Amino acid sequence: METKTIVQLACLAATTAFYSIMLFTQKARRAKVLQKAGDLLYELTKPAKSKAMMTLFAIPCVLAFAFLVDYGAYFFILVCAICALAVFIVCKEDACAVNTGIYKNALIAGGSYIEWSKIKEIKEGQYLEIALVDGKKITIQTASPEENKQVLEALDKARQN
Repeated sequence: METKTIVQLACLAATTAFYSIMLFTQKARRAKVLQKAGDLLYELTKPAKSKAMMTLFAIPCVLAFAFLVDYGAYFFILVCAICALAVFIVCKEDACAVNTGIYKNALIAGGSYIEWSKIKEIKEGQYLEIALVDGKKITIQTASPEENKQVLEALDKARQN
């Protein structure tokens, strides 16, 4: 067996192991986010799971294709690294997306966990725009203007506690 094939198999095995571990620990990751956030004050509309599911389905297909089509070891290592990064990002966003809402200790929205101390200001408009202390902005889209006001009230109430 060639050295290139051995390197590719080792890289494929490592990426597959990482993929499996991330999927098996996803439930615990979601529970940890919920535990850290505290009690639910207001549930926001959860984003569709199609993006996460499609990405998690596509990653093994990309790995198999990259292994079957021989572009070389360096290319294959790069594909494995990108797939591992994609799994990490999708699992992190999914852990927050499943728990989207306003909690006692934090806001979970836009695939992010945001502690109340990190929120600089909240602007109301067609969407709620949340400016963070570090300069980032997160937009929360609600189903209706009435829900927009309810979310704003819940945010103000939670920030005061």
